[in-house]
Amino acid sequence: MKPLSDIWLLIRCYPIAKACVLKQSETDYIGSVRMQISYNEVRTNIVKAGIRSNSTIVGAVVYIAISLAYLLNKRY
Repeated sequence: MKPLSDIWLLIRCYPIAKACVLKQSETDYIGSVRMQISYNEVRTNIVKAGIRSNSTIVGAVVYIAISLAYLLNKRY
């Protein structure tokens, strides 16, 4: 049942990732730095919200959520 758990994590962390990506879109950092800052913020907010503990968060799922948030909310 691990894939279902990962999909649930993706669904739960997408709104957090969207907020972080929109906040980072106004900074002057290059893309890879924005990605790492967003990743760190999303992980921190997931733990603070009690969604998962830090040791059980799958990093790839968080990166996918951030990438989806970026692609779906691009500001040109």
